[in-house]
Amino acid sequence: MIGQCEGASLPVPVYETAFALSKRLEERGERKRVRITIVHPDGIGVNLGERAGVALNNALAANEIEVLHDFPIERVTTNSVLTSDGDAINFDLLMLMPPFRGSSAATYMGTTDREGYIAVDWTMKVIGHEGIYAVGDCVNFEGPKMGHMAIRQGEVAAANVAAELAGGEPVSHYAHEMRLVIDDSGDDSIYLHKDLWSDEPGSVRQGRFWNWGKRVQQRYWEHSHS
Repeated sequence: MIGQCEGASLPVPVYETAFALSKRLEERGERKRVRITIVHPDGIGVNLGERAGVALNNALAANEIEVLHDFPIERVTTNSVLTSDGDAINFDLLMLMPPFRGSSAATYMGTTDREGYIAVDWTMKVIGHEGIYAVGDCVNFEGPKMGHMAIRQGEVAAANVAAELAGGEPVSHYAHEMRLVIDDSGDDSIYLHKDLWSDEPGSVRQGRFWNWGKRVQQRYWEHSHS
């Protein structure tokens, strides 16, 4: 069983783990003996948009990976997961993404929401405080928390800090865009680009190219930011 709790703002590893496990078992000739189930507190692809959700569901079905929607995990025992309503599912092996929370160190500032995330505006300045900026997983932007978002937020914050030190106003603004590839370890890898501050549907592409492209991008990213 592979899944995520409510508040786990990074769904991609859940899907990629299921795909990778399915492929490894297939290579060992053991796939038919193993049942792989994804549990999700909402629906598959809720945070990714309808187009990506359809593509993802099709890819999961093609790999015979079961999906259990609307199963918000409240408690975990040695061999089962349970919801607050008492619904339970047994497992032999569990890989579960825990809830994300903001930094507890920031709560004293009085600028965090109920989950501990710091309230910032699109210049990455902390709302209600002069000269303080925040970036990365600690900020209260909705949607997944991803590395490329944190890097871009850092660039915006750095430009605005420099502008303030020079006696000016913030000059750079952050655009909350999601770019990701869900690697299915085969021909149906999914690329998604979506503006999370827009109601417009995201751009979805699918195929083996994105499997290759993700690996190239990862090597480039590691080299550029090491």
